[in-house]
Amino acid sequence: MNTLPDRFTHFATISPNVNAVTYNGQSLSYAELETRSNRLARRLIAAGAGPDRIVGVSLSRSADLIVALLAVLKSGAAYLPLDPAYPSARLEYLVSDAKPVTIVTAPDIQIPDSGLPRIELSADDGGESWAATAIENSDRISRLDPDHPAYVIYTSGSTGRPKGVVVSHRSVLTLLDATVPMFGLSAADVWTAFHSYAFDFSVWEIWAPLLTGGRTVVVPPEATWSGDELLHLLEAERVTVLNQTPSSFASLERADANGSQALADLRLVIFGGEALDPARLSAWFGRRPARPRMVNMYGITETTVHVTAIDILPEMSLASSESPIGQPLPGFHDYVFDDRLEQVGEGQVGELYLGGAQVSHGYLGRPGLTATRFVADPDKHGGRLYRTGDLVRCFGDKLNFIGRADTQLSLRGFRIEPNEVEAALDAYEGVTASAVAVKPDPDGNDGDDCLVAYVVMASGKLDERDLRAHLARLLPAHLVPSHVMLLAALPLTPNRKLDRGALTPPPARKTAKANLREELLRRRLVNRPQ
Repeated sequence: MNTLPDRFTHFATISPNVNAVTYNGQSLSYAELETRSNRLARRLIAAGAGPDRIVGVSLSRSADLIVALLAVLKSGAAYLPLDPAYPSARLEYLVSDAKPVTIVTAPDIQIPDSGLPRIELSADDGGESWAATAIENSDRISRLDPDHPAYVIYTSGSTGRPKGVVVSHRSVLTLLDATVPMFGLSAADVWTAFHSYAFDFSVWEIWAPLLTGGRTVVVPPEATWSGDELLHLLEAERVTVLNQTPSSFASLERADANGSQALADLRLVIFGGEALDPARLSAWFGRRPARPRMVNMYGITETTVHVTAIDILPEMSLASSESPIGQPLPGFHDYVFDDRLEQVGEGQVGELYLGGAQVSHGYLGRPGLTATRFVADPDKHGGRLYRTGDLVRCFGDKLNFIGRADTQLSLRGFRIEPNEVEAALDAYEGVTASAVAVKPDPDGNDGDDCLVAYVVMASGKLDERDLRAHLARLLPAHLVPSHVMLLAALPLTPNRKLDRGALTPPPARKTAKANLREELLRRRLVNRPQ
């Protein structure tokens, strides 16, 4: 069972009548999913799909989406997520860059016309005419091996061009083999497929349950944006494993304010995708100190979803802190280097480098970029390290996430780490979410910038003067935001991460003269010799 479809077929053989996928109350058993994906895989092979080739998948959330992804893997090809919710210009770029041999879609999906052949799934698509028997290597255009690509997921590029990360079957199975015993994953578990399949968190959400004999519940769109809807779904489907970005979890946490019995079956919550401040979980732990188990996992697309893990305990939420990410999963080895490529000492900050079987092949069609980010491992002959660009602090064998090496803010000559200011904001009573950004100063001269705080309050009300006093007690003057904006919710990307680009500049204050005087005084204090 060295590939993803091999392992799925194993569970389809031993548990054919167990439900594998549920969407909107309708389920497919392992046998039904096996049969439908085999038929579609044969259509894909006839269309030219196979190992080292790519097939685009553009489908809405549904059981058909899971059928299509599995079918692509069975054909031997790698799947390319083309989420219909994405802008057409981005989809056009992905197709032109990845060059899939065909696209699996549906009649009601609008995707840009690329001239590529399409396979449309519908109730009368003729799939019944294809054999439903298991796909063997003899059926494929060439042999499928563990090191062949399983998927290509695009991430944002610093140049403005998204880059496709190529991840193999071996890397995904290495992740699963490391985490199954760690979390006690089994056929008794029910997971949610919450995130877009164009976000690598989905790889974990979809394949971990299906390759351990469990069930995955595809979350309807409305439940990804509403904490109340999600809470109802978790109760109705008796979900046991939930994966969330901290930004998404804040909505569920508010819906669970009364500590209802809706989460009685939930045994494991896994955070990922963005930095977690444990202080934001203090109210949750006040209601649920012992169950479910809360775990923070750090990872990146280039190293196959998850890299490190740590249990978040109630006592860790009592004070705001850096984001703890724990220690590497089995099979990983890590280095933390300073600017001189020397390993840092206890309590010091450096850039994280990672090696192991989960390190991906690199970037599709970008050998130059691959060479700069995937470097030789000095301790492993022929091995490679991925240079993450993430700053971490070392504490023995455990790590704390500090931030991106390239996302520090600069303002009036000062370097500002957003996480430091956001941690102070989160420590203020009633703040449920926060973010900071440098924006044009509406009360200054042209070209002037200012630090802006964006906060979400549980009460919906904010005493800005009191918040400023709180920040002044914790932060030096140059880290205290000039403007504070109260939001109903922080803007999120389709991947449910904070969308910093959607944070709007503040409006000009009504008392501009008074505030200008205040700001001039602040600048003098900030620039005063220490």
